[in-house]
Amino acid sequence: MRRLALLAAGFAYMVLLIEAVRAAVSWWRGEAALGWLDYALIGALPVLAWIWWRHLSMFRKDCGKAACALPEDNRQEGRQ
Repeated sequence: MRRLALLAAGFAYMVLLIEAVRAAVSWWRGEAALGWLDYALIGALPVLAWIWWRHLSMFRKDCGKAACALPEDNRQEGRQ
């Protein structure tokens, strides 16, 4: 059940992030009249970007300790 909740939260986060970027780009280009939801998404964009940068990207704290490195290849020479 916990795994399903984390998957749903991750999906919701990515939808919010993508929609916030979409709203910010349309605001920047002056393409559309923005509603209150678009302004809320644009306002939430710095927080969403900070969450991504701090906890989900390769620039998080753990990556300096080889948490993001590929595992060692311990296969024998003959086996592929």
